[in-house]
Amino acid sequence: MLADRGGLMYNFRGVYDQTLTHGVAYFAGLHAAGHYRKRSGREDPEILVGNDHRFSSASLKHYLIQGLLRGGARVRDVGCLPTSVVAYGANRAADGACVVTASHNPPEYNGLKFFESSGAVMKPAAEDVLTEQVIGSVRESPKPPMEDIVTERMEVVAPERLRERYINEVAEAVEIGAAVTVGLDCRLGTANLIVPQLLERLGCEYSALHTELHPYFLKPNGQYLNPEPKQDNIEDITALMNGTPLDIGLIFDGDSDRNVITDNKGQYLQDDLVLLALAMECGEPDRLRVMTVDSSLMVERELQRLGYRLAITPVGDPFVAAALEEKGGSFGGVPNGHYIFPDFNLYSDGIYTAVTMLRIVARLKERGETLRSWVETLPPTTILKRKHPFGRSREEFVGRPAPALRELFERRCGGCDYLETDDCVVTAKNEDSKLLVRYNRWDNNFNVQAESLASPEQAQEAMGEIIGILTEMEAADQVAP
Repeated sequence: MLADRGGLMYNFRGVYDQTLTHGVAYFAGLHAAGHYRKRSGREDPEILVGNDHRFSSASLKHYLIQGLLRGGARVRDVGCLPTSVVAYGANRAADGACVVTASHNPPEYNGLKFFESSGAVMKPAAEDVLTEQVIGSVRESPKPPMEDIVTERMEVVAPERLRERYINEVAEAVEIGAAVTVGLDCRLGTANLIVPQLLERLGCEYSALHTELHPYFLKPNGQYLNPEPKQDNIEDITALMNGTPLDIGLIFDGDSDRNVITDNKGQYLQDDLVLLALAMECGEPDRLRVMTVDSSLMVERELQRLGYRLAITPVGDPFVAAALEEKGGSFGGVPNGHYIFPDFNLYSDGIYTAVTMLRIVARLKERGETLRSWVETLPPTTILKRKHPFGRSREEFVGRPAPALRELFERRCGGCDYLETDDCVVTAKNEDSKLLVRYNRWDNNFNVQAESLASPEQAQEAMGEIIGILTEMEAADQVAP
């Protein structure tokens, strides 16, 4: 029985049949139907429902749909598709959507991602209300009260219909010019359903890895493949690109709303640099670009030098989407692979990101340049990022490490900002450095960053001091009576 939020994270994400149960899925659908009725002004709002390929997705989707139908919604089940494709479908022809997926998490997890008719993910405030409603209902009735199956107002739609519309529209929106050769790693996830066809449509040659859908993310030899691509786990595509002359590497997470880029040498392209390239590419110079407070100082300075207007938001793609929608921006992103192109849709889209990067590479190629040579033209910077365990509450962060961090940041940077957002952020910057610690309430850990435009040693020294404060606090707790 789910007594409180406990292990249930945002997007209703949790371990299947433990924190994320059939009851949670049912009541999430039931209460979401009420949300969409209010938002749309219709008694029978039309909701798209999709899913990824995890072993638990089909059963959770069944209970989700039953909740939506009993709540008065009409449902179109569009089947197994990337999350961003379903969000795109909501934007084009529905009052909302939900995708059953745990994105990049291990296979025992699953989740429910709700979207508005704009194609943007449900805003945090609305999701918090929905979560509390679901928790209250599950507390009273852990098992879904389903004596029969509702089938009225439900339509099953072949996923090919939405998939083909999406491919056609992306190909028309992003013409890449010169042919680009691609190393492709769909990582046993839903990108396999879209990206190969899209590359062929664009006339790109590609060499592919992990081309099957696997509900447990297992390679043919039985080895687990982490569905979250990171700098330290993309050795397969690095090896592929070292053995084959290719222009760019594209690696997707489990549900394809994020991806990682490698250059023509197979070297990881830091997310902040991808954000810079996309911000320079998308939209007229006078249109706003949106980035989060954890974005690189070098990137911020470079965009300002080029004359772009910037808005800074709290960390998270919902905040970026809201700023883009409210202020009419042309591009926004979080330096963790979430990039939003509002002229196409208001949700982060790893596939659209990949195609836009192909256009950038094609233009470089026409000039006899490469992604690696472009990176070498940028102002030098060292960006260090670490996740550090905490395992305590937001209040304990405010009371214990935050004051010591503010003191350190003021000493090193001559000033300090303290932002109370959905997370808590302590950050500071001066002419040549930027420091940031963010308490992440979703996993009770710290995201730590130290950047220096002056030298790698300066960044390493600052990172060491930050980690020292955090570990000293832990050591003090361990010896306390």
